[in-house]
Amino acid sequence: MQKRFSPHELYELRNVIPITRLIAEELQIPSKISEGVFRFLCPVCNEFQTGTHPVTNLARCFRCEKNFNTIDLVMTVKGWGFKDSVLFLQKTLTCRNKQSAHNGQALQSLAVGIGFAMPGSR
Repeated sequence: MQKRFSPHELYELRNVIPITRLIAEELQIPSKISEGVFRFLCPVCNEFQTGTHPVTNLARCFRCEKNFNTIDLVMTVKGWGFKDSVLFLQKTLTCRNKQSAHNGQALQSLAVGIGFAMPGSR
C-alpha cells in the first residue's frame, strides 16, 4: 500500500521550510547574494538567473522559466520521485523542529543560570 500525504502535510512542506535554506543548506546548491538578491544555480539550465520569493516560498529561473516549490526542487536536484522527495522534506522539517526546541531549551537554561526569568517560565 502506498503512503498518501494529506493536503495539510504537503502545504506545510511547501511553506514552512524556507526555500533559501533548502537550497543553500539541505540541497547545497551553489548560491550567492547578488545585488542584495539571493541567487542559486538553476538545476535545469545551470544559470544564476534565478530568484526566490520569501512570501510565496517559491523559486524561479528566469532563463529557462522553470518555477520551483520545495518539493519540485528536491525532485529535480535529487532525481527522486514525489514520495521520496516528500519523505526527505519531512525528515528535514523534523530535524529543524528538534533543533529549534533544543535551542529554546538551551536559551532558557542560560537565562536561568544567569538569574533571568524567561517569558512563560515559572
